[in-house]
Amino acid sequence: MVASPVETLLRRVFRDAQESPIRAMLALANEPGMISLAGGHPDPTLIPRDWIAEAAVDVLTRIEGPALQYGATDGLPELRESVCTLLRARRIDARPGDVLITTGSQQGISLLMSVLLEADDAVAMAPYNYPAAMQAVRFAAGRIFLLRDNLDGLAELAQASAAALKAVYVVPSFANPTGHCMSLEARLRLLQQAARLGICVIEDDPYGELWFDRPPPDSLYALNQARGIGAVVAYLTSFSKILVPGFRLGALVAPAPLRRAAMLAKQATDVHTGLLEQHVLDAMLRSPRLMHHVRGLRAAYGAKARAMTQVLRNVAADLLAFEDPAGGMFVWARRLGDCDEQIDWFEFGRTHRVLALPGSAFSPFGKCTAYLRLSFANPQIDAVREGIERLAAGLAARATA
Repeated sequence: MVASPVETLLRRVFRDAQESPIRAMLALANEPGMISLAGGHPDPTLIPRDWIAEAAVDVLTRIEGPALQYGATDGLPELRESVCTLLRARRIDARPGDVLITTGSQQGISLLMSVLLEADDAVAMAPYNYPAAMQAVRFAAGRIFLLRDNLDGLAELAQASAAALKAVYVVPSFANPTGHCMSLEARLRLLQQAARLGICVIEDDPYGELWFDRPPPDSLYALNQARGIGAVVAYLTSFSKILVPGFRLGALVAPAPLRRAAMLAKQATDVHTGLLEQHVLDAMLRSPRLMHHVRGLRAAYGAKARAMTQVLRNVAADLLAFEDPAGGMFVWARRLGDCDEQIDWFEFGRTHRVLALPGSAFSPFGKCTAYLRLSFANPQIDAVREGIERLAAGLAARATA
């Protein structure tokens, strides 16, 4: 029987699609006595509940009925102004008309993939990457090409492929899962290659504010503006990591034609992002408490990162190799010794009461690897230490079995 066009399309979309292993592990994370180093969730004790409540009460006492009607697809005008103020602190020159408020930065990724890609067009990205970004490419019926580990090689990919390479997706500052931070030179080289090749740069920046000792280089968007490189850059940022994930709010900044295309796609998706959350976020972004709060996050996550790397050195030096993260939420560790052995990390977690995610969860093709992503963000410091000790004991037991 000849497959229908719909069946053909669905097979193409789902050929590599699979449920996120991160989401699948959430059920285990809630078991009694379990320590999860798997999820990239913020520390719940660092979510500013009192401040959120104060901002929400203030909004609800001032707001009038018409303000809670349907809103503009591109977002609350006041919030887009507040976002521009935040972006100026990141040396990005943006006006409210450049900003599209999204339902989390994940929606921004999906919108861009849907408007940039036709069937079998390609997106270049790092060999290990954010799983939901990879899924967004697949659901747009696109293909994934892999850059080198240092995010170089865009020109070679474009020249070697018969497929149309339309975009490159990068998380330049403290990437998920590797924690990698691109150097200034690498950022400039990527922008110059993209400009020469006519490839759109999709810059995802959820972690850039979470630096520990020194800030990362300027964003690709800011560098492209300041140096007049001429690349087409779409910049995405999220408020999930610095304020509250439950708001599901992000922002997309892009050149007018691309922003308008994404806005039209959003109209067909959810009409607009929830207005009440936008009003509350606007109040928080305008508050002088914001930067004090962000400085507190940097200190707290930096302390957790140092605790994790210290105990890794103490108990797992002969089991795992890693680099100290300079920001973000993750340590990217490589198993030493015989790494051809396949480990069932769900069963490992149940047995040793600690969860970690294998590198294969972040490979576009599910490639088996020797890597682990360890997140220090969500657990408290004592649990971070205990979790690494359990992980090391479990790995050591396997090595001597």
